Formats: sequence, structure tokens, C-alpha cells
Amino acid sequence: MHLLKNQRGFTLIEMLIVMLIITVLIAIAIPNVSKQTTAVDAKGCKAFVHMIHKKNNL
Repeated sequence: MHLLKNQRGFTLIEMLIVMLIITVLIAIAIPNVSKQTTAVDAKGCKAFVHMIHKKNNL
């Protein structure tokens, strides 16, 4: 079996650093997404109520 001596790979520390960075980015993104979902729901409800009022005035 012939093994290559010049193979380069990622070390365990490099992999852990990448995983740490990804975890931090996810931790920052999740609260922002949940806030936006609440805001979208509120705007959707306001638009629905406005539409119902318009239909009743016809």
C-alpha cells in the first residue's frame, strides 16, 4: 500500500475553531429570526383586520 507523505488535512483545533464560529453565528441569528417572525405575524394580523373593515364598509 502506497501512502502519500504530502497529504494536508485539517487539524482537530482548526475543526473546533470552525465549529465554534458556526455556533456563534447561529446563536446570533436565531433570536433575530424569531423577532422577525413575530413582527411579520403582527403586520399580517393588522392587514387582515384592515381588509375586513374595508369589506364591511362596502
